[in-house]
Amino acid sequence: MEFILSTESVLKLKTDILVVGMFKGLKYSGALKTVNDALKGALANLAQEEGFKGDMGKSLMLSRTFGKIAAKRILLVGLGEKSEFTQNTLRKVGILAVKKIKNISSTAVFSTEFSSSTGYVSALSEGLLLGSYEFKKYKTQNSDESKIKKIIFSSKQIKAKVFAEEIEFARLISESTNLARDLVNEPPVYLTPSKLAEIASQVAKEGGLKCEIYDYAEIEKRGMNGLMAVSSGSEEPPRFIHLTYEPQKKTRKSIAVVGKGITFDSGGLCLKPPDSMRTMKMDMGGSAVVLGVMKAIAQIRPQVRVHGLIASSENMTGGKAYKPDDVINAYNGKTIEVINTDAEGRLVLCDALTYAKKFKPSHVIDMATLTGAVVVALGSPASGVMANNQALADKILAAGEASGDRAWQLPLWEEYAH
Repeated sequence: MEFILSTESVLKLKTDILVVGMFKGLKYSGALKTVNDALKGALANLAQEEGFKGDMGKSLMLSRTFGKIAAKRILLVGLGEKSEFTQNTLRKVGILAVKKIKNISSTAVFSTEFSSSTGYVSALSEGLLLGSYEFKKYKTQNSDESKIKKIIFSSKQIKAKVFAEEIEFARLISESTNLARDLVNEPPVYLTPSKLAEIASQVAKEGGLKCEIYDYAEIEKRGMNGLMAVSSGSEEPPRFIHLTYEPQKKTRKSIAVVGKGITFDSGGLCLKPPDSMRTMKMDMGGSAVVLGVMKAIAQIRPQVRVHGLIASSENMTGGKAYKPDDVINAYNGKTIEVINTDAEGRLVLCDALTYAKKFKPSHVIDMATLTGAVVVALGSPASGVMANNQALADKILAAGEASGDRAWQLPLWEEYAH
């Protein structure tokens, strides 16, 4: 998808579709009024007929402009209440707009209100790039191939350099996010722990990161017995992955991002019901996020050392599978009694988190699909956050609000430890 900045009026830009925004309950003004006036009130008349009032998530298509403006069609999108308008509103608009236009248009123009402030272009572009994502790798027919190739921002306010920087940032965030999406969408027959390690190695190579991959022999040598136990029922060998980003200037500061990489979870000997086993290819979601984070960090280049750690395995049944009542000597020297083999995430993360301690990071962020109970509590709009560092938790929650990838803090009360 190509992004272009133009100072031409929205009335004169030739395009398949022109996208304009409308705040809920407000009079027509700015670009919306200019377009509506040029169309002799046709846009306002259609909105009235259809009961369109500018609600967030709503849209309206004017399929013909009869040559009164250069655009062939108009997509009117709701921006919701003006008092609640944020950059995340624009991400949502981008996702909505691209889903409406990608199969009918090769070019689209976005009017001036979408680029009038710092960060607007980046947020909208991110929404467009994320909204156009599809995983079609294994489909035999792609009849609904996306046609959208060119996005034009009409603005006399934004500088070309700022525009380029915002587009670049939107691309790196979207590409990193879509990498994680690709990984969780891959079938388990393809995305084994070994394949995940190959992909991690490629991410490291492209980003100039240091990469260490530990095979079964090295995992055993290091005493990562939690990871070994979980993998014992599978024909696929485990992998422990360590990516390191080094800043340009030497620093003592370091953080660690740790991800659970269970590429398929059958539940082990405590076998899941068939319906619960579906989607368990996604039990490596934490590791997918770690790779997405490391891909982005390699481009953003912060002044802090970052360790990306992944403990990857399958959790399968088999003659050598670990069993309820087994006692495992973990990497940190503690013993773990196994009650349920479907609680395998704790075992692999125990080793990964202990390994992270050797680098003395100031912060550790652990990402995992540990329990469906979080989905019961919060649904799909938010991730659960548990923390023993409130300052870090506050930053994660704030980042979630800013990016639209929301999180909600769950308590760690003393009563829950018993």
